[in-house]
Amino acid sequence: MNRQFSFFRVAATVGLAVLGTSAALAQSDAKAEAGSLAPETSAATTPSKQHCIAELAPLAEGAKASAMGKVSCHASFAAAMAAATDNTVALASDATPETVGESQLAAAATRVIGIDYDSTYYRGASFTWYARNIYGCYGGRSYVANMPGQFNNRLTSTRGFSGCSRNTSYDGYYQTGDWVRCFPNCYYVGGFMTNRASSKRWSW
Repeated sequence: MNRQFSFFRVAATVGLAVLGTSAALAQSDAKAEAGSLAPETSAATTPSKQHCIAELAPLAEGAKASAMGKVSCHASFAAAMAAATDNTVALASDATPETVGESQLAAAATRVIGIDYDSTYYRGASFTWYARNIYGCYGGRSYVANMPGQFNNRLTSTRGFSGCSRNTSYDGYYQTGDWVRCFPNCYYVGGFMTNRASSKRWSW
């Protein structure tokens, strides 16, 4: 039996996160399809390049995952964000992952749909997902991705952008296994899902 976690509000005291849980759901594990992007095929990162990005296309009808571009990793969050937005979002060189907001991304040439973090409160190494369109999740678009190898089983907090109000992380590939859904942000996904996410879905 898999358990579903939903965050309807952020409520915390130091060292304590309050999680909302709902009824257990049974799901069957899915095996990777031939031709699908295997997480281990993505470019490796190094300790000096802790901020990675990847482009996603909206999920096509009948597909199990979005078409995904090559992963690139950068030494600073500012450099990663510049690369993800075709140099249309210029952050301070010392900007940290928790500092970026919707207002800074509004004029970007691309649409950042989500940022995942390996520490609580949107800190630490990051993985930014973006779409090369003007919609993001608006208009009912959704995106699905398996975590690339360098960020597999590392997610601890997550944020959704550009209309992606349902930001879901799964512990199995292709949206299988236990999951936690954020609306759209979770400063902490809870002990049950910390360092377990292997796939993602963003939707309206």
